[in-house]
Amino acid sequence: MPRHGDHAHAGHDENNHAVGIDSVEHLVEHLGEVVRDSTVLVCIGNDICGDDGAGPAVAERLAGAVPWYIVNAQSVPESFLMKIVDRKPETVVLIDALAFEAPVGTIELFQTGDLTGQSPSTHGPAPLSFLEVLQMMHPCRAAVLGIQPKQVEFGTGICAEVQNAVETVVQAFRKLAEITKKNT
Repeated sequence: MPRHGDHAHAGHDENNHAVGIDSVEHLVEHLGEVVRDSTVLVCIGNDICGDDGAGPAVAERLAGAVPWYIVNAQSVPESFLMKIVDRKPETVVLIDALAFEAPVGTIELFQTGDLTGQSPSTHGPAPLSFLEVLQMMHPCRAAVLGIQPKQVEFGTGICAEVQNAVETVVQAFRKLAEITKKNT
C-alpha cells in the first residue's frame, strides 16, 4: 500500500490531506520527470472486472498515438517480462487500478519506493512483485501510475469517475508525446 505523503499531490480528501493529480497539465509535468524516449508503458488490469479495466482502456486508447512501446498486459504482466527487457527501457511505467485509499478516480504517480505491502493492486499481487523481477532482469527506473477504483466486480463496467481518469491519463500521454516531438 502506498505510504501516506510519499507521492505527488493536488486536490484534497475528506481529511483535508492533499491527494491526486488534478489536471492533464499536472500529470504531464509529473510524467515528464519520468518518461524517456525508451520508456515502456505496461498497462495492467482485467477489462471485464469494472474499474480494473482502467489499464487496458489506457492501452487501447494510446495504441499508435504515442512514441512509447505499450504493453497491454491485462492481468499477467509477468508474461511480458522478456519483451520488456528486450527493449532495454530506461524507464517502465505501470498503469493500473490501485486501491490507495483516495477518492474514486484519483490519479497518483508513485515511485517504486512509495509502494509498500503486498496487495494495493485490485487484481492480484502488487505491482511490486512484477517490478522486483524486472529490476533483477533489467535495472531501470520504474513508476506506477495508479487510478483509485470504485468497483472491480466481474461483469461490471468502468465507472464514470475512473473513465474520466482514463481520459486524463490518455490526454496527458498524448500531450507529453507532442511536447517530446517538438523538443527533438
